[in-house]
Amino acid sequence: MTASPHKRFEFGTVFGDAGHIVSQPKREKKAYTPEEVEAIRAAAYAEGEASATARAQMAQAAAVQQMADAAQAGLGGLTQAVHAHKEQAVRLALACAQKIAAEALEQFPHAPLQAALDALAQEIQPAARLVLNARNPDEALKAAAEDAAMMAGFAGQIQFRDHPALPKGAFEIAWPDGRADYNPSLVFEALERTLSEALEAEAYHDARAKGAA
Repeated sequence: MTASPHKRFEFGTVFGDAGHIVSQPKREKKAYTPEEVEAIRAAAYAEGEASATARAQMAQAAAVQQMADAAQAGLGGLTQAVHAHKEQAVRLALACAQKIAAEALEQFPHAPLQAALDALAQEIQPAARLVLNARNPDEALKAAAEDAAMMAGFAGQIQFRDHPALPKGAFEIAWPDGRADYNPSLVFEALERTLSEALEAEAYHDARAKGAA
């Protein structure tokens, strides 16, 4: 059995060699003057007030942080809403453009071919022969193509070939040194893909900027 260590005896008052007091325990004061009582009360009140102020400041800081978090969440939702609105606007614009283009093609079916031959003037002038592929090329298309080629300075021969797989308004022009084609469906697919990529890139950069903030 291990014996408990003895507690060291400590004297309350320690005297020096000359008999003066070196140290002594602090005696608890049992009587206070009214002035001391008032001072103690004022100190306790000030301490309590400081503690209450600190708690209020902590609560205020927490409330401000909650507001900041809510604002951040709101901004995130707003960014998503703006992106969704842009995407819907782009889809609507594409739908309207397709409708307008279809109506324009219905009214002026030979305009794209005439514009293409005019743009290719320098390339096709030296050629002796052009091959034009289109779906069911009628006499009106042939006449429009020949007139446009002549206006572009082409003096050779144009061969017309039926290409049933091409959609309405589409065509392919081939000559010994080159080739050009136009397909309204592929044009709108490429436009839609480009706009979608632009929207995705914008959303990506917005997300990175939000994460860095």
